[in-house]
Amino acid sequence: MGMLDKFKEQLNFKEAYSNFKNEQKAISKGLAGRFDYLGGFNKLIAGEIIVWRGETDYSLILQHNTGNKKYEIKITGIEWDEKGQRSAGKAAAGAIIGGVLTGGLGAGAGAAIGGKKTDNSLAVIKYRDGDFEGEIYFRTDNKQYQHLTRLL
Repeated sequence: MGMLDKFKEQLNFKEAYSNFKNEQKAISKGLAGRFDYLGGFNKLIAGEIIVWRGETDYSLILQHNTGNKKYEIKITGIEWDEKGQRSAGKAAAGAIIGGVLTGGLGAGAGAAIGGKKTDNSLAVIKYRDGDFEGEIYFRTDNKQYQHLTRLL
């Protein structure tokens, strides 16, 4: 590797580090957030993305973690689809263990602890990109959904 290649590599690292610091500042100030993107926008792949407050009202900027390319979209609506699921198998195991350890009194508590609810809620964002209208899906809990709505 020549000296010019090393210099280019250092510049790329400095740019990436600077971008990371800017993202962290924006997130800490509530101007951006990291969300679990599931799909719906064909220019991004599923995974964790950064969502920034848009340049105009009711717009968001989407950026995948692995690239610098950002996409601004106009938001036409947002909904939260609350979904939760309890594991019956874990509840039964918790009840058995709680019952054995405490002589039956802990069966109810063991079932409650073992059958903890997992949050599979979705934020559904309706958007317009030029003439195209679509929906984007994020896995969110209530706190993340509130953060997403504040970005608008």
